[in-house]
Order: sequence, then C-alpha cells, then structure tokens
Amino acid sequence: MRVTAVGTSGGLPTATYGTSCVYMELFGDRILLDCGEGTQQRLMRYDSSPNVDAILVSHFYADHTLGIPGVVQALEMNDRKRPLRLCVPDGRIQRANDLVEGAYGHPTYPLKICGYGGDEPAMSTDNYRIQPFETEYTEHSHGFVVEETPKREFLVGRAQDLGVDPGPKYGKLQNGHSVETDDGRTVTPNDVLSEPKPGRKVVYTGDTRPIPGVVDAASDASLLVYSAMFSDSNAERARSTGHSTAAEAGQVASESDSDRLWLTHISPRHEGEEPTLESEAEAAFDGDVVAVRDGESTEL
Repeated sequence: MRVTAVGTSGGLPTATYGTSCVYMELFGDRILLDCGEGTQQRLMRYDSSPNVDAILVSHFYADHTLGIPGVVQALEMNDRKRPLRLCVPDGRIQRANDLVEGAYGHPTYPLKICGYGGDEPAMSTDNYRIQPFETEYTEHSHGFVVEETPKREFLVGRAQDLGVDPGPKYGKLQNGHSVETDDGRTVTPNDVLSEPKPGRKVVYTGDTRPIPGVVDAASDASLLVYSAMFSDSNAERARSTGHSTAAEAGQVASESDSDRLWLTHISPRHEGEEPTLESEAEAAFDGDVVAVRDGESTEL
C-alpha cells in the first residue's frame, strides 16, 4: 500500500504546491482521494499514474474538484477503454455530471458517477473497502477510511493435530470449505484459522473540525491524513471557517491512537512554516508527525 501526497495546499494552489489530492496504490488499484486543480500533471511529476481506477470526492469545493475534468480528458486522449469510477456524496451527483459535461463532455470510455452516503462503503473489494464518514465542514462533507480486509492465519499445527494431512485439504480450509479427515471427522475453517487480524488503515479527513466522529473514524489508523489548515496563531479563523489547526490534528491523532500523522491542506500563509505546524501537533501527539508537501510518499 503506497500513499502519495499529490496536492497539499489549502484553498488555493501556490507556485510550489497544488490543491487537495492524495494518491493511493493498493492491491493493484489506483485511487485518488480528492482531485484538485492540475492533478493529472502532478501525478506524472511524482512518479504516480493519472491512469487511475477511481476518484473519490470528499466534498464539492473547487480546491478538491477542479482537477477532475483534466484527469477525465487525459485518460480520453490516452485511449482509455476500461471504466473510471467517480464517487461523490449522494447530494452532489448532478454537480459532478455538470462539472464533467461543462468542461469537456462525457468521454468515450465508461465514466461511472456513483453517489455514496449512509453506512455503505463507497467502494469494496475482497482486499479492502473505502468507508465514508461525515465531517463538520459544509453540507455533504466527508472523510474516508481506507481499510485492508482483516486476515486470518492458517494454523498448520492445529490442522495436523486434528488429523488433516498437508495437501489440497489445506487449500480448501483456507478458502472457507470444511474437509473430512481420514478417520471421518469434519474439520471446519474456524477450527484451523486464527482470529481475524486487523489490516492496514489509512484515514483521510477532508476538511473538518476536530469532532468526535472524526476521532472514531480514525481509531487505530496506520496513517491519519488530516486537514490542518492553520497554526495556533490562527485558531479563531480555523473555528470560524470550519477548519482545524495543527494542534487540533495532533489531538485527534492522540485520541484515536493513530500510528502516524500527515498534516495536509496547509494554508498558503503557512508555506515555509511547516516545522512550526509539526511542533504544534507534536505537543499533543507523540507519534510520527509530518507536515506533508506535494510529492512526499510512504509505503505501509
């Protein structure tokens, strides 16, 4: 699982940093969380691919969506054949259609605009699921939990103790099927599989205040990517605009027992002040903190 910060500036792009976008590679899929202006160019610059499988939008403000038409068009010009999935809040499906249609028109390859909401995941595969959660920012505003499917270890010693000989029966048990031993006993998968072990978990907050729902969603995150737009010196502006400070991001990371914290969506007024933001977050959180900037990447 690779996570790359593609756009880390909050509100407006700067000469150095683009607006909101996180790129994820997981189990062969390429996912964008938000898609700010110029995303398709920055993806190529940061050794990532604009040939993505899905784009998930946290909310429909311009600094999170203006890159969508560019990605759609770039894929069209590269002779895209397979579908592209665009996941937006249920209340923003028409706006997503208007954005694509007004900027370029729908492409010749299948573009599937899907709404998400409620308790259902926005995307789900055998290997992972992406679950939206509501945030306190604007109407139809969300973050995303990207979580690996829990794994169960095959207990070879336990299988042998129960009389299951090595061979095809091991595979059947691991695939969820019961088998019969030579002496006629039935062995079920639950007899020889460990308890599920939680997988890796990346939480992307989108824009938000530090509310309990965000803490709950981020519980035990391997990596928390938090929208920390302001320093403590602008705490009142953070409150009045529905954003968070770096210190508040650190508090959420601490309360949620996250392992690592990426501060992103940083106001252009704080460009060059990243060490200050990190220090303010570290005062509340004793894990690894990075005020992440465009092009930085990590493997989980």
